[in-house]
Amino acid sequence: MKLDQVDVESRVLQVSRLKRGLSRTQPLRADELRATSAWRKKRARMKSTLRTAPAFNSLVLLVVCPLCSQFQTKLQPQTAVAFESYVNTVERQLARRCDGEEAFLALANSPDVQKKLLRGEIVIQAAAPPNPKELPDGLIHDWLGAVFIPGTTPERVIALLEDYDKHSQIYPEVIRSRLIKRDGDDLVGYWRVERKQQFVPAVFDVNQDTHYKQVAPGKWIGRSYAKDIREVEDAGTAREKDMPAGEGLGLLWRLYSYWSLQSAGNGVLAECRTVSLSRGIPGGMGWVIKPFVQNVPRESLASTLRNTRNAAQ
Repeated sequence: MKLDQVDVESRVLQVSRLKRGLSRTQPLRADELRATSAWRKKRARMKSTLRTAPAFNSLVLLVVCPLCSQFQTKLQPQTAVAFESYVNTVERQLARRCDGEEAFLALANSPDVQKKLLRGEIVIQAAAPPNPKELPDGLIHDWLGAVFIPGTTPERVIALLEDYDKHSQIYPEVIRSRLIKRDGDDLVGYWRVERKQQFVPAVFDVNQDTHYKQVAPGKWIGRSYAKDIREVEDAGTAREKDMPAGEGLGLLWRLYSYWSLQSAGNGVLAECRTVSLSRGIPGGMGWVIKPFVQNVPRESLASTLRNTRNAAQ
């Protein structure tokens, strides 16, 4: 039954309803009339909301943008030191896996997780509770994800991860990329990253030091340190400029990524752990900042795994 086939005023259903083998026009029953009237009212409210949503969003942006400028912050030395201390612990854990003291893969070593990965699922979980972890004047976001990439080898995946010149064609949030320098297995790459979160669009210029190496037949590891991250003001306009590193809204101060790749059957089991640093949640602006600093790290990792798989298989 379609709404435009109903004459609510006359209470007549203007279509033929099959009854006892005969097709005839039928009046609406009382329960049908109530349900139809309620749905029409609900649909009218939905249309009204959709019409006003753009204006509402524009109004919020007008309010939020000036407020955001009042919440500019700086990365404090003690916050950076606490982050590096946390990372040192993470890297000791990863070294034990690399040295064979623990399973090489943290997630994909589980039979249940492997089944999900081989079905094409991407598995992501907090690497260590609590997540995020509070620091003095900051938050650490520590996520671990895994994906199975069929029809490829670890070497091909590594070649893709090293090809900074093509990253803007592979990863949607990377809108500009290039290789700055290469010295053997050590690379310096550049990304311009655009992260779109409702009410808080953010653009960053990111320089990262990267290193990949083979640790055993069919096994590779890699790490990428992004310490030089600069928020871009008025991106894409004539007024565009990079802010000093460690200044701005503090949405992303550090981003360290750790890859573990292992041959598996006709493909590669790939794990990526990302450890990032952001500001804490400022009082009065949690509804704006909190979704970005808590949701984006996980969503970004999922996107990285998915698009790496798509490009490498």
